[in-house]
Amino acid sequence: MRVAVVLTRVPYPLMKGDKLRAYYQIKELAKKHEVYLFCLNYKDEEVRAREELSKFCKTIHIEKLSLFKSLIRVGFSLFGKLPFQTAYYNSNRAKKRLEDFVEKNDIELCYFQFVRLAPFAKRIKVKKVLDFQDTLSVNMKRRADNSKGFERFVFNIEAKRLARYESEMFDVFDSLTIITEADRDILQSERRNEVHIIPNGVAESYFSYPQRKEKPFDLLFSGAMSYAPNIDAAEYLIKEIMPLVWERRPEVKIAIAGGGVPAWLQKMESERVVMPGWVDDMKEYYSQSKVFIAPMRIGTGLQNKLLEAMAMNMPCITSPLANQALKAMDRKEILIANSAREYADCVLDLLENKDKAQSLANNGKDYVFNQYSWQTNCEKLSDIFMS
Repeated sequence: MRVAVVLTRVPYPLMKGDKLRAYYQIKELAKKHEVYLFCLNYKDEEVRAREELSKFCKTIHIEKLSLFKSLIRVGFSLFGKLPFQTAYYNSNRAKKRLEDFVEKNDIELCYFQFVRLAPFAKRIKVKKVLDFQDTLSVNMKRRADNSKGFERFVFNIEAKRLARYESEMFDVFDSLTIITEADRDILQSERRNEVHIIPNGVAESYFSYPQRKEKPFDLLFSGAMSYAPNIDAAEYLIKEIMPLVWERRPEVKIAIAGGGVPAWLQKMESERVVMPGWVDDMKEYYSQSKVFIAPMRIGTGLQNKLLEAMAMNMPCITSPLANQALKAMDRKEILIANSAREYADCVLDLLENKDKAQSLANNGKDYVFNQYSWQTNCEKLSDIFMS
């Protein structure tokens, strides 16, 4: 089947969760289908991305958008009902380019990522599948609840618009997918059970990456640091959790890895808090760290950072919110904490009890290996395409 994958970002390098998901899906789908990539971009085209993606894609079209025009569209959307993020990408020129792309390449199915691309699908005549990924309306509502003033006002508007828009997708697309059952269950539609669950996976290279004996970092947190839930988690970790750890173990050192760190957060770097920024290969940092911690308080979806860390045989600590999607067993495959004090106690327990840390790490690795395979999950996606 000739499949067009339609994205709002070029899916390489793997800087964000949606890029990672798209990249591995493209890689696996290319084993059974002819894959044609159409993606939007605001930056200059990256040669590295085209070289890498050409290994799997028959044709790649990168449509560069005008940031100025996108902001104008958002401004006008204040007086309408379209979600702001949908308006941001809603370029008539880009939509026409996609129509031409579909016709020129005789595409049989279009696979779209995120509801923000729904306007691109409405005039496409071939079979259409949408990947919700997460329930963005709930994600936005959680951000509103953790914000103040004008931000809170805007996020609440966006949450309401997204909830309504998500329910409309059942009439636009032939099939719908989402990453987790937890996210499907909070979709505000009576037809939510029609949505297929297609989890993320872990690349095989994580399971076999060599472990270092010397680990300079006691703790590691990672993620795109331009993403609000990751910023919130990093601040919470530095300001509220670590002081409790340092009361008993002042020598504990933490790394916070990921690109796009805000300047105000970068100022919190110290001898005990290292922020290397963008990392080419996160496996190197996983192998240099004793414990992985992801104190997520907002956001939705399955945390790729946890899958990767567990695959790298790291003992992991996270929140009930993050584990809703992961569904690992508390105290056996992962540790769950509900407060800064509980996080600190978990950290100290794992650092001081090596046997317990190793048992947790081994169980976590086995769990991820058995439950999260890109190959298996993409076979499910391929079956949806063919149905």
